[in-house]
Amino acid sequence: MSINNRINEIKNIFSIFDDPLDKYTEIIEFGKKNNFYDNANKLDSYKIPGCASLAWVYVKKNKNKYMIHTDSEAFIVKGLLSILEYVINDSTKNEIFSLSIIEILSKIGLDKSITSQRTNGFLNALNKIKEQINEYEK
Repeated sequence: MSINNRINEIKNIFSIFDDPLDKYTEIIEFGKKNNFYDNANKLDSYKIPGCASLAWVYVKKNKNKYMIHTDSEAFIVKGLLSILEYVINDSTKNEIFSLSIIEILSKIGLDKSITSQRTNGFLNALNKIKEQINEYEK
């Protein structure tokens, strides 16, 4: 499934909510479904900089596609990272590097619902993913 198809799936989920609090509840639900992060990978090298809470992202390569694993101690951050993980997983470097956080948030209808600090954290997560992908490419 393509990144755009995954974004559209997420968009359809969030489109049923008008109230920002309902959207936050759904974000938290995404995070609750994501319990696959290995605690052994909670290393400083995988920490997402600029997040108010502790958050990690770990990238693995399988042939020419990438899988990411994310975690955070904060429910909303964990949920947002889980959305990013779902959107990105099983994508190529070019697909991932063409992503825009603002575009993702706008397409799924969260651009006006989350704070600028969380938007910046989301951007930092994508940058950390790209940094790790570049390490694989060396």
